[in-house]
Amino acid sequence: MSSQTRDILEKEIATLLLDKLEHMQITPERAAQIARFAIATLPDTLTDEQAQKLIPSLDDTFFELAEVVHKHLSVGEEDQRNKITQQAQDLIKKGHLEEATKLIKNYFSGKIT
Repeated sequence: MSSQTRDILEKEIATLLLDKLEHMQITPERAAQIARFAIATLPDTLTDEQAQKLIPSLDDTFFELAEVVHKHLSVGEEDQRNKITQQAQDLIKKGHLEEATKLIKNYFSGKIT
């Protein structure tokens, strides 16, 4: 995870907490706990691989973070779908229909991550 991505994630968490505080959906103490957790969990040295494993579990500790987690997972799924679609289109253009079909089947069966 680049520092830019980490910064974006931290900003999204802060915005979420401020919004929940403003609408009295969370106590200041709970917001502080979540903020401390985010700072401790997202260090400057976080790698892309660590981030991919970490983001889905952020809301395991604090359910309030589910909105942020869902947003990032949705973006990842969209990127993966676009990548597979492009690969399938390239295979079809080259006349490799069987390979394209296998690629798509594997994607939908969850074998491609």
